[in-house]
Amino acid sequence: MSSDNSPLVTLIRDQIRNHGQVSFAWFMEQALYHPKYGYYASGRAAIGRCGDYFTSVSVGPLFGQLLAAQFVQIWQRLGQVDNFIIAEQGAHHGDFARDVLGAIRKFQPAFFEALRYRIIEPFPVLQDRQSQTLGQFADRVEWRRSPPDLEPFTGIHF
Repeated sequence: MSSDNSPLVTLIRDQIRNHGQVSFAWFMEQALYHPKYGYYASGRAAIGRCGDYFTSVSVGPLFGQLLAAQFVQIWQRLGQVDNFIIAEQGAHHGDFARDVLGAIRKFQPAFFEALRYRIIEPFPVLQDRQSQTLGQFADRVEWRRSPPDLEPFTGIHF
């Protein structure tokens, strides 16, 4: 048994001691998303080729650029609405949003004018990082803490 006495381990042990077994879902929610001690809230999440894991976004901007083209098609099929929302959950540092917004601004300026980007992010440390990454798009990006905080919209939620 580990002798780890980190605050997260203490929290989990106390929960088990006081309430009995915990579900795997609860355990993972605490380990990843606890607002103070979770992996993502810590600001130390290592994502990328040399990190704990990497995603398509970690490889480079092409993934965002390709999906930007798909987002344009969706906007066109929906009648080129004036207020189109892209809502992204789990934007990490904001690289994907930067790649998408940059491609749309460059290749589809009419869509860019109609576009608003929402990032669903409960952790202030990640909101700050995303804000830095997306500074050039500050007039297009807003944050929400959870999906219920999103206003009804026409667009894409992923």
